[in-house]
Amino acid sequence: MARLPYISDAEATDQPGLRQLYHEIAGLRGSVHNLHRILANQPEALRAFMVMSRYVRNDAALDPRLRELAVLATAYALDVEYEKHHHLPAARRVGISEEQLAAFPNWQDASVFNAVERAVLTYADQVARRRQVDDVVFAALEQHLSTSEILDLALTVGWYHLCAVVIMPLGIEVD
Repeated sequence: MARLPYISDAEATDQPGLRQLYHEIAGLRGSVHNLHRILANQPEALRAFMVMSRYVRNDAALDPRLRELAVLATAYALDVEYEKHHHLPAARRVGISEEQLAAFPNWQDASVFNAVERAVLTYADQVARRRQVDDVVFAALEQHLSTSEILDLALTVGWYHLCAVVIMPLGIEVD
């Protein structure tokens, strides 16, 4: 059960700018999710949140397939059901195979990932579990990704850690 109120579409019309922000979010994400509805209790925070969300999800240099693999590795390592729920369909939309999706949470044992995918998954998993990565893992990233892609991977993984520490303590429910 959520610990803060969800701001409904009807309630959003009563707050200056929030109705337009909900419209923008729905256009970008397909709908306004519970995470957005909780953050709408502080509209400026929601607005700032969406700037970074838009960058990570829409504007980053990181290939969308690699982004979604990193998000899923983070969601499974941190055990965030909300993110699993939203990012399994997102992963399908960008071409992650059902065989790859079925490999979670034990992706380490699966042979369905290529070298760059495995490097991204290992990076995300190690960050989630240790807040650090081995030199070997980082070297593997450098073999396959540009500097800007590595930075975008770091920001993506960090972004979903932020989401986790908002979602879980506030009890945000799966939509």
